[in-house]
Amino acid sequence: MLRPFLVLAAASLVACSSSDGLKIADDTGLEGGADTGATDSVSDVAGPSLFFHVRTSKDGFTHVDGLAGQTARAAKQGIRSFRLLRSATDPAPVTVFDHGKGFVEAGYVAGDDTVVGSAKIATLPAGDFKLAQVVVTHSRFVVSSTLHYLGADVPGDYDCVQTLSDGVDLDGITRARGWYRYTFLAGGKSYPQEGTAAPLHTSPATGGFVLRTEGATSFYEMNLDVHVDPTAKTA
Repeated sequence: MLRPFLVLAAASLVACSSSDGLKIADDTGLEGGADTGATDSVSDVAGPSLFFHVRTSKDGFTHVDGLAGQTARAAKQGIRSFRLLRSATDPAPVTVFDHGKGFVEAGYVAGDDTVVGSAKIATLPAGDFKLAQVVVTHSRFVVSSTLHYLGADVPGDYDCVQTLSDGVDLDGITRARGWYRYTFLAGGKSYPQEGTAAPLHTSPATGGFVLRTEGATSFYEMNLDVHVDPTAKTA
């Protein structure tokens, strides 16, 4: 059985200021995918801006689940929002950026670097934050596999897409969490399978991330140690 792709565990989420000379988004839209309903415009507030990148590397790390695996190809994931928490029981997490019902689709092929959101430092509250949560909408990926059918073993690829949260607009259709389409490709032909009850991965944290689900929303959670000073003059 295929499992949803914990691909962010192989990526890093970093921030930089607009003065760093790194790739940034402009004020009219973010790079990397859909930008509908975004609330993170950086053009209306004075002071330095933060631009959040998802950067992907193939550097190895220790897997603790004991399962076999492979590095997926053409991997992408929708990033909807980013929030900071002072503790695991923080009653008022700070939303750093939020694309509303939209998302930015970040690439997870080695070397990809996608700006997924931005914020003005002056709009964030002061404090020390210990957790971050990245809300994700869907995953796309391709993996090699062998289809066993009626005594025949057919090598090919699975081209997969799966929603991880509710209200995800894919190809003009709004999908709920758990919708999937797995298409087996072999011999120049495609064999799709589609449904609405795909499982979510529940393994321990891998590569510093863990996938959690609350209601109809899925998010990656990671530990960090960040002090926010909204009066800072540089990011």
